[in-house]
Amino acid sequence: MKHLQVKRLTYLAAAATLGAVGLMVLSIVSPKPIFLVLAMSVGQGLGTLSLAAYLLAIALDLNISAALADQVEEEVGEMLDEKSHE
Repeated sequence: MKHLQVKRLTYLAAAATLGAVGLMVLSIVSPKPIFLVLAMSVGQGLGTLSLAAYLLAIALDLNISAALADQVEEEVGEMLDEKSHE
């Protein structure tokens, strides 16, 4: 379940980044005041959203990795305990 969340957050970050870059390119190709305002306000919002989503995806992935490492460590410990009682 959490792997799906990480994947979706990464896709959201990529889409928001592409949207922000598209607005920046539009403001350079057609330097009209409305496009400049859109690039500076909406583009910055999309870029910030992209960064936040990507950082959250990293944090979730690290949390998943830590939980899996703890689970493997417990299982190995149980296997070693069973082996020592034999």
